[in-house]
Amino acid sequence: MPSTTHRVARWMAAQGWYVHPLAPGTKIPPGNCPRCSPKNAQYIPHATDECRCIEAGGYCHGVRAATTDTDRIDRWWTAEPRFGVGVACGPSGLVILDVDDHADTEAPANGDYLPGVELAEDVTASAFGSGWDTIAALCEVRNAPLPWVDPPTLTVLTAGGGLQAWFRVEDADRWHPGAGQLGWQLDLRAGRSYGIAPGTVTAAGEYRAQGDCRTVAQLPAWLDADLRRTRHYREPEPERPRRSARQMLAAIQRPKGPAYVEAAVRAEVEQTANAASGTRNATLYSSARSLGRFVPAGHLSEAEVEECLMAAARAAGLSEGEAQSAIRSGVRAAITKGATA
Repeated sequence: MPSTTHRVARWMAAQGWYVHPLAPGTKIPPGNCPRCSPKNAQYIPHATDECRCIEAGGYCHGVRAATTDTDRIDRWWTAEPRFGVGVACGPSGLVILDVDDHADTEAPANGDYLPGVELAEDVTASAFGSGWDTIAALCEVRNAPLPWVDPPTLTVLTAGGGLQAWFRVEDADRWHPGAGQLGWQLDLRAGRSYGIAPGTVTAAGEYRAQGDCRTVAQLPAWLDADLRRTRHYREPEPERPRRSARQMLAAIQRPKGPAYVEAAVRAEVEQTANAASGTRNATLYSSARSLGRFVPAGHLSEAEVEECLMAAARAAGLSEGEAQSAIRSGVRAAITKGATA
């Protein structure tokens, strides 16, 4: 007969939730195979997302190996029936509110148990003994029931005396985990973190489902708003209209010098203005170095390079300060390189 956790893993996969093993008696994924562990002589350097073990059906790298494939699940839990069950939040479209009950967790130094939330004047530090008190205080301020009570949702009592309440969300890849941002001893599991399924046994005890509810409700609107307030959700960036170099240069003084200088300016301005998120500062610096090489020859002045690229930097969404710093650093680097060449 399949083990309890094997049956749980199959059931959860049937709900469309992605599961992966947890090492027996723990709440962490099993250790990687020799080829995937940097501590082993057989280690082969590779990007986690490109690990061939995952493609071959291995459970290396925990959440990234999570699956709904029942054949793969059967192989994993048949080989080790004592495996616990982790449920990958992001691929499963879930976030999990984790209410801790840790007596040894230090109170916040500033006494702010619910950052950004104004409590009644008579609520003091003595009212907070664990995450249970923190979530109760938040519900009182919001005039809302405990989030796992209404609407009812799958709720797991943890081995340490806490609770994990499971919720469905849209755009699950935009949610990310965090500890304590919402409140003291309140964590959020999301994205590449995972929940622990009922039936999983650790050294501290067993994770058990609370009550009869085995469905997952949509994240309540009030809690959704608080989690967005505490930056657990990454808002999509507004689309920036792509601008051509010609459009960008329409408001910039025409650069003086040979035609190839103007062509270089147009190319760098367009590249900077349309740089992708996460690369804008580096792109601007690179463009400043590229145009800075024309300064020693007298084709452009430092002021002209800055003028050309500042407009592009603003269009890319960079602040005045960071753009100015990147441009000046790039130009100086180019001039220094030209002087030593």
